[in-house]
Amino acid sequence: MFKGLGNLGNIASMIGSFQQLPEKMQQLNDQMKVATVTGTASETDVTVLMNGLGHVQSVQIRGEYSSEVIESSVLEATNQAGAAAKQLYADGISQMVADMDINIPGLDGILANLTGGG
Repeated sequence: MFKGLGNLGNIASMIGSFQQLPEKMQQLNDQMKVATVTGTASETDVTVLMNGLGHVQSVQIRGEYSSEVIESSVLEATNQAGAAAKQLYADGISQMVADMDINIPGLDGILANLTGGG
């Protein structure tokens, strides 16, 4: 469509992609609302289920433990699920940007900071 226009064609294509961004972000958020991740405490049978936006969906505690053990296990499992939710969301953003063929300088660094990897 914009062949022969050199960089103008690239700019026009990029503008078109950026105009789609709000709709694509809404689609990603809708997907993240139903996607789930879990975190499980290492020493107990405590599991936290969270959606891709980081909202806790359920906490399962199997077995009997002291309140201190339960508290630390829920904290551990929640942090683990939260990290998985952040990674899922970052992966979703990366895939969306790749599908839209948008080159955003520094995006990898931003996503690494989001997931705690930077």
